[in-house]
Amino acid sequence: MTEFKLLFDALGITEKELKDNIQKVGSVQTVAKDSLIVEQQKYIKWLAIVISGKVRVWQENEDRQILLYYVNPIQTCVLSLSATFRNCKSLINAKTEEQTTLIKIPVRYISEWNFKYRSWNKFTTDLFINSYEDLLYSYQNLAFNKIDTRVLNYLRSFSKTNNTSFLNLSHSQLANEIGTTREVISKILKRFELRGILHLRFKQIELIEKKG
Repeated sequence: MTEFKLLFDALGITEKELKDNIQKVGSVQTVAKDSLIVEQQKYIKWLAIVISGKVRVWQENEDRQILLYYVNPIQTCVLSLSATFRNCKSLINAKTEEQTTLIKIPVRYISEWNFKYRSWNKFTTDLFINSYEDLLYSYQNLAFNKIDTRVLNYLRSFSKTNNTSFLNLSHSQLANEIGTTREVISKILKRFELRGILHLRFKQIELIEKKG
């Protein structure tokens, strides 16, 4: 199938036995936007590798959400991967940001393949290394940056990722991304608008970035 070939080519998987095993036990699934694929405090049965689309990963504590990172094509959630190695409950939630195609692999094979196949080991090792940097950035952003800075950093990142200055974000969505309340976000955005950094529209923010 095309999805498996995309995975093999992207990861540089050359071992025929591993290719056969992935196609034998793996399943391709296309899920709709806003589908919950990993749930906090529940055991993980499948490791989901994103083939196309995007997945948001966050942690929830009472009524507050803390965004950790996004999972893009030919990636998987590193905290889900870690949970499969340790056979423990998930520490995070993961939900699709758009229609997303996944290859789902039962967790019982993950650790075995990591020791048996060089290319699979490289995939998981590289993932841990790269995701560590993402998690460190998230921690530094939360620990050391004021909330105004965190909001502006997020808006700039969202604009760059989507290649547009018109950001389709409501105040509630932005509050969930930053881990604060809608009221706080509204006050910050109003200050930014007065400073000429952005212009507020209905469920949309136009990033202007004028100094003032």
